[in-house]
This record gives sequence, C-alpha cells and structure tokens, in this order.
Amino acid sequence: MKDERFDGFTLNLYFDGEHWLVHFAEMPEISAFSTTPEIAVRELQTVWEMVKADYLENGESVPIAPRVRKAA
Repeated sequence: MKDERFDGFTLNLYFDGEHWLVHFAEMPEISAFSTTPEIAVRELQTVWEMVKADYLENGESVPIAPRVRKAA
C-alpha cells in the first residue's frame, strides 16, 4: 500500500484476528495498530510526524524512502 502522507514509504497492513497492524516496509519499527485499518493508518500518520520531528530536533536528516531517493 502506498500513501503520499508517508513520504513515499510503502505500508504493510496485517490483521492478526483481533487488531490491524500497519508499518513501513522499509522501517518496520515504525508501526501502529488499532481495531480498524483506517484508525491504524491514522495512528501511523501521527507516529510518522512525531518520528520526523524527533529527527529534526536532533539535527538529523529525515529518512528518505528508497523509491523517492531513486527518482531524485
């Protein structure tokens, strides 16, 4: 699943029988889960914004999705 809210990163979405888990294929440690796929994706968007802010606050570059890097 691709969603431009996530700067070109690919999303993987799974259902474990109870919850939906969504994470970046390229960075699986960035993830969120919920009872619906829509809420899980919204939660991941919040997490991604927080991760990007943390990188910037620490003077680091925000990771770039491989497919975006190739296109540049």
